[in-house]
Amino acid sequence: MIVALFGLVISLFAYLIAFPTERSRRFDVYAALLALHIIAAIGYWLQSFESAMDAFTYYRDPFGFVRQDPFKEGTYFVVHFVQLIRNTLGGSFLDHFLFFQCFGMIAIALMIRSFVEIAESLEMTVPLPVYFVLFLPGLHFWTAGIGKDGPMIMAISLAAWCSLRIEKRLPWLALSLAIMVCIRPHITPFVMAGMVAALLLSKRADTKVRLMLAPIAAAGLVVFIGRAAASMNMTEVSVTSVTSFVETQQGFSEDYGSGAQLNTLPLPMKIFTLMFRPFWYDAEGLMGYAASAENTVLMAFVLYLLYNWKTVLYLFRHVFFVVYCATFSSMVIFSLALISYNVGLGQRMKMMAIPPALLLLAAVYMYKRSAAARAAAAAEAAEAQAREYAAAAAAPTHV
Repeated sequence: MIVALFGLVISLFAYLIAFPTERSRRFDVYAALLALHIIAAIGYWLQSFESAMDAFTYYRDPFGFVRQDPFKEGTYFVVHFVQLIRNTLGGSFLDHFLFFQCFGMIAIALMIRSFVEIAESLEMTVPLPVYFVLFLPGLHFWTAGIGKDGPMIMAISLAAWCSLRIEKRLPWLALSLAIMVCIRPHITPFVMAGMVAALLLSKRADTKVRLMLAPIAAAGLVVFIGRAAASMNMTEVSVTSVTSFVETQQGFSEDYGSGAQLNTLPLPMKIFTLMFRPFWYDAEGLMGYAASAENTVLMAFVLYLLYNWKTVLYLFRHVFFVVYCATFSSMVIFSLALISYNVGLGQRMKMMAIPPALLLLAAVYMYKRSAAARAAAAAEAAEAQAREYAAAAAAPTHV
């Protein structure tokens, strides 16, 4: 029981991460998100009894992973972490679900914190519709269970938050990269590539910041590419080795594929399938319809960004974190489209691209709201001034 309470307490205190000052706090929004997240954790726990899920491997360790090297990444690391908690504090299977959900809740708190900082930079409060994007079912379900997804998406959200004020948050960026290295090292090059792109492409990046961070980012990119290659058992980083890895991943569809395989589709359809399927017509069961509803919302988000492409392009040219978020999300989606071999796997893995994508969406929406408010205020001021001139002109003059 103490394990579950520990996770719930962390999730409650994450409220202070989301809203560090009293001025903009929305406990009603946070409470609703936390309630949904806990429901998702319990739902994930119940679902794990219906279908084979990795959570059993992490909790019960039937393959003896805990006897392997504790410094190996991925499944080995998570098994060691879960078994350390279990051997120290105990806890039932459900208790560990309720503990692991705190990582997903911290990720959501970091996204709220990012929304608040974006709004403050625009001299506004966060509009309620922006908070609604955090109610995506998959964002809660996949981050609420025992496994890699919660800590990984927490690290991705932390890196996205760092990109808002990168020059002041390098230690936090290092922490996010350290978490990724322990769980999915192949994602770390995308973070560094996003930072390099933001340094090179953003006009607002200070020259001193570029000179200081560009060599670090470039060196980090090289190091993490090598680390990622090692985690995927590549002896070298080359076109041939990458092609071989992609072909191997796609070949898994023959053994582990589903009725909605990706390996036979052309690349544009792979990307579309990864992002928006299942989509009602191929949904099966309650989970399929929930995923279809979520994919419908995601499609609306993408269409909104495409409709406002001029605003997106303007922000991309001028705002550091927008370049980072767009680059990271695009690279993750593209790479997953290459290696994911069925829709079920892609539905879970694409959540890694969601936190930065939601920051991009929120930035565009709030920028347009702020611009509209400024235009309305300017028009009102001009109208008031015109009325003053008219009144002055109509006033009688005395000689």
